Amino acid sequence: MEKIDKFCQKFADRLVWIFILVYILIFGYLSFLKYQSFNYFDWDLASDVIVLWNSVHGKFLYYPFLEQSIFGAHLYLITLLILPIYAIFQNPLTLLFLQSIFLGLAAFPLYLLARTKLNKTFSLSLVVAYLLYPSLGYINLFESHFEIYEIFFLFFTLYYFEKERFRSFLVFVLLTLFCKENASLVVFTFGIYALIRRRSKKWILVPLLVGAAWFFLSVKVIIPYFAKDAKLYPGGFIFSLYYGHLGSNLFEMAKTVILHPVSIASYAFTPQKIIYLGQLFFPIGFLGLLSPVSLLPAIPIFMQNLLSAVATHSSIYYQYVALLIPFIFFSVIQAFSKLLRQKFIAKHQAIYLSCFFGCVVFASVYLEAPQFNLVWHLSQYQVGDYSKEKEKLIAAIPKGSGVVATFQFLPKLANRCNLYSLHLISTGYKMYTNTKYELPEDLEYALIDFNEPLMITSFFPPSAPRNIRSFLETGDWRVFKAFDDVVLFKKSYKQGHRLCEIVRDPKVGHLMNVDLNKEMVFLGYDIVDDNLPDSRVLHLVYYWKRIKGNSRPVGFFIQFSDTDGNVRFQSRHIFGYRIYLQDEWEEGQVAKEHHYILIPFWVKNGHYDISFRPFRF
Repeated sequence: MEKIDKFCQKFADRLVWIFILVYILIFGYLSFLKYQSFNYFDWDLASDVIVLWNSVHGKFLYYPFLEQSIFGAHLYLITLLILPIYAIFQNPLTLLFLQSIFLGLAAFPLYLLARTKLNKTFSLSLVVAYLLYPSLGYINLFESHFEIYEIFFLFFTLYYFEKERFRSFLVFVLLTLFCKENASLVVFTFGIYALIRRRSKKWILVPLLVGAAWFFLSVKVIIPYFAKDAKLYPGGFIFSLYYGHLGSNLFEMAKTVILHPVSIASYAFTPQKIIYLGQLFFPIGFLGLLSPVSLLPAIPIFMQNLLSAVATHSSIYYQYVALLIPFIFFSVIQAFSKLLRQKFIAKHQAIYLSCFFGCVVFASVYLEAPQFNLVWHLSQYQVGDYSKEKEKLIAAIPKGSGVVATFQFLPKLANRCNLYSLHLISTGYKMYTNTKYELPEDLEYALIDFNEPLMITSFFPPSAPRNIRSFLETGDWRVFKAFDDVVLFKKSYKQGHRLCEIVRDPKVGHLMNVDLNKEMVFLGYDIVDDNLPDSRVLHLVYYWKRIKGNSRPVGFFIQFSDTDGNVRFQSRHIFGYRIYLQDEWEEGQVAKEHHYILIPFWVKNGHYDISFRPFRF
């Protein structure tokens, strides 16, 4: 151990910055690849980008998905500090790179904080444990979020608290509060923690008063003022919806927590939520539990996550752990400090440190942390043929045109004021309300991936097919460009085809007459020559006839075989693009459906037989 200590004494300060740089480069690159390969499947990144873009271009902090200022949802004052940077580099990658930079840089104040209690060896070890912490990697790669800056600011807040430098402490308290309204709860309980640590009155009263005032002003005054639909939310605060089971307002919620501790505990400590807590503390060897007082400022956030009705809030994979991470590592520092005062442990520091690192590595591998899954992530984020075709669809949309799109396309379209999300059309309601969603009038294009994962799993109620179909038919939306199940529509585009429609007495070029379960007949298909030079898209038209029954539609494989009967490739398609359902036709009706198959670049020119093989969900 003596040799390790000497080495760390000499090189630890430099190694910290090397480790930080490696982390930033790796996760900056992964974020870049994920962005380029259309793998951001939620609205958070696009939301952050469009708020900043609107601010630069005359609609200050306007958030179109909620049709209001972003301050009507969250008090993200941090946007005012990020805005000058974004004004210079107006690209979604700016936010992704800033996210990786600040998450990586947070290791530096952590190192300073650890040095107030520990030697350089243990301090450097904590830096490594932090940079390998599973939740850190997960939140780094999950969209972008303004609250992640709390980690950087809170480590400095804790450092200046330990150094008893009140002014610097107060500066970083304010910066933390800038990140999100719920940081005020942490600041408030910081005052209680200062009382336990027997600090002077200013350390106690200022956090208590500032935290309480900020929380009240945020939740009861500022956010309701900017919220367009404040009257629809409990207490005027949009995210009170997550805690409706506790009461209809903040007073009732607090009353329920105080008067019904048994039921609250049973709700907060379900098996799944206990696993969540284990996943938070396992990667640091559960050491933080040896210093529970150090976790005190984070208790409101633990309660917020554990008592929420939303499962993602009690998960290590999302941004909701951001406020917890600094205190988890702060508690480890305090636990190390206590343990190393024990003679036996101090004598066997090398063994102790090895066990800690073993736990760090084992837990990270077990939890499949991105830091230990780099090869998999690199393979998932490859920019291939599919991504390049999507880029072509993006490029076909003129700048400034009104667009509605599924999630994966939103970030690349976010540098415009008139961008809308298809999930609002799919559900039929405004976000977080029971108010019907009204279509904007400035829409010109719709870019839809009918197989997008989050869309079809979380925002596809039984009414979704009818809602999307009504949108396409009412606006006379026609195919502008397409490949596989990804379609770019243009409004009133007369040269284009309707994606699906009912027809009478069609003339089918390639007859099949395949009976599917005595309910639907696949009549056959046509091959359409669109006269597009250098195109690898094969335009097919399918004809389906309903006989009877009300089962949901089938999907099918379209197989292409060479002259020797070998299947060279196959394409998968869901009948009716999930929105044209056979149980909504009259018996005997025939549906005509256009499908555009992307031929892989490795398929050679030649003669191929087309066959179809159905499957059912």
